[in-house]
Amino acid sequence: MKSEEVFRVFKKSSPNNKLTLYLGSRDVVISTTSIDRIQGVILADPEFLADRKIFGQVTLTFRYGREDEEVMGLKFCNEAIMCLAQLHPPHERAPHEPNTPLQDALLKRLGPNAHPFTMDVTHLAPPSVQLVPAKEYNGAPIGTSYDVRAYAADRADEKLHRRSTVRMGIRVVQLARAPPLPLAVHRAAATDGGGDEAEAAAGVANANLKPPHAFVEKPFLLSDGRLQLHASLDKAIYCHGDTVIVNVNLTNTTNKTVRRIKVFVVQHVDVCMFSNGKFKNVVALINSKDECPLGPGSSLNKSYSLNPAKGATKNWIALEDSYSKNNASLASTVTCNSPDERNVFAIYVSYYVKVKLMMGAMGGELSLKLPFTLMHSPSDPDTCQSTPLPRVSMPVAATRAANGEHTLDDADVILKCDDEEEDQEEEAKEEEETDNRSKDNT
Repeated sequence: MKSEEVFRVFKKSSPNNKLTLYLGSRDVVISTTSIDRIQGVILADPEFLADRKIFGQVTLTFRYGREDEEVMGLKFCNEAIMCLAQLHPPHERAPHEPNTPLQDALLKRLGPNAHPFTMDVTHLAPPSVQLVPAKEYNGAPIGTSYDVRAYAADRADEKLHRRSTVRMGIRVVQLARAPPLPLAVHRAAATDGGGDEAEAAAGVANANLKPPHAFVEKPFLLSDGRLQLHASLDKAIYCHGDTVIVNVNLTNTTNKTVRRIKVFVVQHVDVCMFSNGKFKNVVALINSKDECPLGPGSSLNKSYSLNPAKGATKNWIALEDSYSKNNASLASTVTCNSPDERNVFAIYVSYYVKVKLMMGAMGGELSLKLPFTLMHSPSDPDTCQSTPLPRVSMPVAATRAANGEHTLDDADVILKCDDEEEDQEEEAKEEEETDNRSKDNT
């Protein structure tokens, strides 16, 4: 048997089955210097197409409120077109792009009614982030989401018809950057029984990605010596599912007693559209009393293991915008280059470890922060690009087809469907509700 390259491709058809969209990847990765292109194939019924053109657009949907609270025609969402292109026939001024191996394989299999296309998304597109309210909610996802839409029309600005438009959700992922590191040394102001926190200030990003570390010390007005705290992480960038290791070194040369040590991970969310859209969530916590109380002249050197995960919070929590409704992983880090480049539709997410020492009402507290980056692993299948997958044998291909991953050719292209039936049922339900509202208004 001849050796063939094997690909994974996502398929979605319009409700009337006249247009079918094929994409090799549903993830668009952006960085400071580049952004991935959306490359795929559109299959059109020639009788339905007639003399019309096929247009495509990438739409950003920013929902900032619960769908079940929308009344009197009020909508808590905005839409913005991030890309608009003529897919077929190609615009006369559009640059010619060579086909990818996946596009060539699809064109060979689908025939003359299939047309390749390439779409460029603007670098201003904010990453996809989903916000989950503290109260139970089952409506449309809140946050930033994207979808690719393809439709047949005479002009690009014609009104879209739901039954003749094919829509497929995609995700914009930001390439991880080095987190800001705290300053190496920070001296706490002398206090006597106050509750002021002495936190390390954020420094510049370390180009060598050294593990974050910080040192703080606190003198007391009526006591000799100082309380010294040094903490560090085992690395600067963590992948989803990794354990965060926090190394804590404590030296107490005062006459005060450390009664409790708290080590926790905080998720900081910044919704740019609102001035009061900043909130924090504790996503991992260790409240240790094992070595406490630590009296005068004592010291401690210990490592704590934290596993960030979604939990019960009093604020909205930022999760990864996913294609699975049951996915509950935390959102990856989303950073902003400078305050001048803040996007009004963006939701910025950052993480840091906080180590806090509590010495009672008269002793106050001493704490520091260690920022880090949370990102996807390069081997994560959800963020893989449209590159050839390892070749599979015929029995493996047959097994995948039995599990719902159909094949276009025996060993040519592997096709993974995009919950097509479920999406079509939801679209038909929405269309029926729209028709009912129109009849009621009439």
